Order: sequence, then structure tokens, then C-alpha cells
Amino acid sequence: MTTTLTRPVPVIGWDATEDEWVYARRHGLGGSDILAVLGFSTYRTPWDVWAEKTGVRTWQDDAGAAADLGKDLEPWLIAQAGRLLNVSVTTTPHRTYAHADHAWQRCSPDGITADGRLVEAKTAGLQSGFGTPAGWADGGIPLGYEFQVRWSLYVMDAPAAEIVALIAGMGVQRRTVTRDVAIEHELVAQVTDWYRQHIVAGAEPPMGRVDNAAMAKLYPTYEPAAEVDLTGDTQAIELWHAYRDARDREAAAKAEKETVGAAIKKLIADREVAKVDGQVIATWSNKKGQVDWPRVVAALVEQHGVPAPNPDEYRKPSTRSLNVKDA
Repeated sequence: MTTTLTRPVPVIGWDATEDEWVYARRHGLGGSDILAVLGFSTYRTPWDVWAEKTGVRTWQDDAGAAADLGKDLEPWLIAQAGRLLNVSVTTTPHRTYAHADHAWQRCSPDGITADGRLVEAKTAGLQSGFGTPAGWADGGIPLGYEFQVRWSLYVMDAPAAEIVALIAGMGVQRRTVTRDVAIEHELVAQVTDWYRQHIVAGAEPPMGRVDNAAMAKLYPTYEPAAEVDLTGDTQAIELWHAYRDARDREAAAKAEKETVGAAIKKLIADREVAKVDGQVIATWSNKKGQVDWPRVVAALVEQHGVPAPNPDEYRKPSTRSLNVKDA
């Protein structure tokens, strides 16, 4: 059974080409864009969204292993949603929709129930292997995902959304987000202000740490000995000072970290694990030495590649490594 959607406007169908999909993405803000615009994305920044929408960024980044895994698991999670909700769940008739009154406001729901609820499939923490990711404990939802879902509810004019997520350390989890007009109003107002300032007016947002990779792709080559005169550019002076200050703080923080680390090691002494109130706060245990690859290569040359040397036989001595746990 397919639910009839009356308010949102179809933008692009499931049979669209990749080029058509990229073009449609460029001309509006979707759910993943909202994560970045509001500062909740680990992989994208507001600058990256601005660069994509204004044509400054002309390349398409690889989704990455975590995103690929989430995409591969999406059909399975949609099937799990049908089982958990005990209702028919299908894909939406179209891949992307726009708000009826504002064409730039867009979303691409993962699925929809027979009674009109949206379904969003998520994965979290499956690649890292470092325990349950933050935000999901005690029935919670990471705030960025909540805002992303609320944006979709607004665009689709839907009453509620069901998040079905496969979470490291927790298994398949279900979370329900119901429409809240007050929260929605604030969310839409904030995103609309950003859109008008940075997309309509064209003001370039500040960059983030991950935008270093974008700079490498935007300017892959340079003209040797060519200069740029930034005399009188107040931003250049501010950035110069800011970088030096950050570098000095980084050096000071590293020195402080090493000093505190030495004190923790003295407390652990000839033991391995340190606990406070039953909780492990630090370990000081052996770490495998790095492989001495120059020696491996030399052995390969000497033995003409037969037999191939075992890299483990060329490891440097193991050393004790301090690992201080998060609270």
C-alpha cells in the first residue's frame, strides 16, 4: 500500500540518473545539509554546504565506509521497521520532495508507513568499534538526527517519524519523533536565516577543520614562487595571529598532557589498570612495536622476494602505552 502525499512537491524520482540527483541536491537544503548547517555533522561543515550549493565545490566526495555501510543496510532496516511497527512500510513514491511553499526546503525520506508516518533508517558506531555512540542511551536520540527528522516532518507535512537504527552495543532500536510545531518553527527560522545569508546573499561561512581536505581538492597545484600580497587584509592578519596562538596552545596542551601522564603512570606503577569507584580510568599496558618496513624491504631484495619475510619478525620492541579512558 502506498500512502498518497498531498502537500509536499515531488522533485526527483527513483529512476533519476546520478547527474540529475546531484543537480537536484544543489538546488535545495535536504536533511544531511541540515546536520551540517546546524553544526552536528562530523564530516561536513556549513562552508562545505555553501560551497556545494553555490558551485564552488565541483567535485563529489566519496561517501566513506560508514556511509556506505549505512546505505547497504538501509533495505534491511526498512524491513525491520515493518516488523517492529507491525505495519506496511514502503519507499516514498518519489526520492526527493520539496516543501509546497518553499522549493529550496527539501528532504528524501527513507520510507513511509501506510498511515503516513515517515521512517528513517540509521546506523551508528558500527565502524569505530569503540562502544555505544553518544546520544542513544536511555531512549535518547542524538540531537542532530532529531533536527534532521523534524526537518523532514516539516517538509512532508507528516505527523510523526519512526527512527529504526542499528547501534553498536545496542542492536536494533526504535525511536519515535512526533511533530512539535514550536520546535519546528525555531528550527525552520534558523535554517532559513542561514539560507538567506549564505546562499541567497552569498556570504561565505567560516571554515571548519574538515575543510582542509576541501582546500587540497580545490587547489591541488600551485605556481612555484608565485606570491599573494595580503597587505591591508585584516582577515589575513587575524588568521595569522589566530594560527600562531592555536599552535602555541597546542604545544602547551601537549606538554601539560605529558606531565599529567607521567603522574598517572607513577600511580599505576607496576600494575596495568587504574580504577576509581569500580570504573577503569586508565590502563598502562604493552603496545606492539611498529614494523621496521625498511628492513622488510631490504630482506625482500636480498631474498629476491622468496620466501616473503614475515613482517611480525621485523617489529620494534613493544612499549608500555598509557590509555586514559573517557568518563
